[in-house]
Amino acid sequence: MARARPRGLVRWVAAAAVAVVLAAVLALIFGNPPLRAATSTTTPPATSASQTTTTATTPTSTTSVAATSSAKCSGDVLGYIAPTLIKITRDAARQAGLSTGAIQSIGSVEGLRRMQQGAVPDIYGSVDVELLPDIEKLKPRQIFVLGGFSLGVVCRKPLNSPDDLAARTLALADPNKAPTGYRALAAAWMLKKDGVVDVMTLFEKTGVKYVETPRGVNITISTALTPTEKVQIAANLDASWSVLESGAADCAFAYFPFVIAKLGLLEKIGETDLWTIYKGAKEGREYYAYFFKGPYSFVQYPPYEIYALFMQGDKVAKALRVGRFAAFVASFSEKGDCVVDALKKKDLAAYGFIR
Repeated sequence: MARARPRGLVRWVAAAAVAVVLAAVLALIFGNPPLRAATSTTTPPATSASQTTTTATTPTSTTSVAATSSAKCSGDVLGYIAPTLIKITRDAARQAGLSTGAIQSIGSVEGLRRMQQGAVPDIYGSVDVELLPDIEKLKPRQIFVLGGFSLGVVCRKPLNSPDDLAARTLALADPNKAPTGYRALAAAWMLKKDGVVDVMTLFEKTGVKYVETPRGVNITISTALTPTEKVQIAANLDASWSVLESGAADCAFAYFPFVIAKLGLLEKIGETDLWTIYKGAKEGREYYAYFFKGPYSFVQYPPYEIYALFMQGDKVAKALRVGRFAAFVASFSEKGDCVVDALKKKDLAAYGFIR
C-alpha cells in the first residue's frame, strides 16, 4: 500500500505539467491576433502627409505662373521688322496674345539706325545676316535665326527670256535702307559678269558705281540715288511692291517669303537653269515670280567678294560684305521674348524659309 501513493503522486504531477504547457500554447495562439490588428490600423507615415500638401499647392503655383505669362504676353508689341518678315512676325505676335498695331514694316538698315540712336523696340527682325554683329552690340535678350531664302524678281507680265528683264521698268528698294536693294545690285553685277543679262547698266544710271577687284567688286552707293525712266527707287521692299502694284514698274526684286506673304500660295509653272518660275494672284491680277538659282539666289555665299560701300558725303560710312540670306529676329523685352517663343513653334517652311 505504501508504494501506491508515489504512483498517484507522479500521475498528478504529470497531469499538472501537461495542463501548464497546454495553457501556455493556448495563450500564444489566442494572444497575438489583437496585436496584429492594432498594427494594421497604424496611421500612415508622415511622408504621406507631406505629399498631400505638395499636391494641394500645385494648382495654385500653376495658376500663378500662367497669370504671370499672360501678363507679359499682352498689349501692344513694338517691332522694327523687315517687310519680308512682317507676316510671320505678326502671325507669331497674335499667337502669343499680343496686339500687332505697333509692329512697323521698315528696312533692316533703317531699323538698325533707329536703334543705334536709342529707339529700341521690343523685337527687331532682319533679312540681313551681315547686320547681326551690329545687333549683338545692342545686347538683345535672345536671337533666333529663321533660316535662309532666295532672291527673285516679280513681274506683272511673263518674261520671254532673261534679256527681257533689261527692257522692263524695275522697282528697286533703296539699298541704303533695305538689303533687298544692295543684293539686287550685287546680283546685277554677277548676271552681267556671267553673260546672262545686263541690268547693271540700268542701276549705274541711278548713281551706283561698280569697281571690280581681283576677287569681286565694290559697289558704291550714294546717300540718295536718282530714279530714272527704267529704275524706280522705293523707300523699302513694301514701297517697291506698291510701285509694282500701281503699274509704275513692270518688275520688282523681292524675296521668296515676302512674295508668299503678298500673294499667298504660288503655282510652279516652269524651271530653267537660271530660275524657278511661279505664278500667283492678288485682287484679280496675276503676277509672275522668277526665283534665282545658284549664286544669284544668295541661298549660299556668292563665289565673289562683293562689298556694298555706303557713302556719307565723300566718305565711306560703312562697308558691308554681301553674303547669303539668313533672316533673324532679336528680342529686347519680355514681349519680344513672347514673339520669339511663338516663332520657334511655327512651320517656317510654310513661310518660304530654308533651314
